[in-house]
Amino acid sequence: MIDSKLIEKKLKSIFKDASFEVSIEGNTIRIAIEGIGEDPQTLLSKVGEVVGSLNRFTKTSNADIIVSIQSTGYGVEIEIY
Repeated sequence: MIDSKLIEKKLKSIFKDASFEVSIEGNTIRIAIEGIGEDPQTLLSKVGEVVGSLNRFTKTSNADIIVSIQSTGYGVEIEIY
């Protein structure tokens, strides 16, 4: 299985000024991302990149994604299983 430090490194390279929380329980990866200053189109593109990368690496195709945008702030919750 993948190490949470490797996921955090990938997230830091994609989301420069955001905060992250990564947890791995069995075959489930949960990621929470919070930040400000991304336009919706760019944010969704970045989320797609993260989910696609993790799905390829873990050889899974199941993901739940919740994206919340309010003003200039955003929150993303991703669960890969």
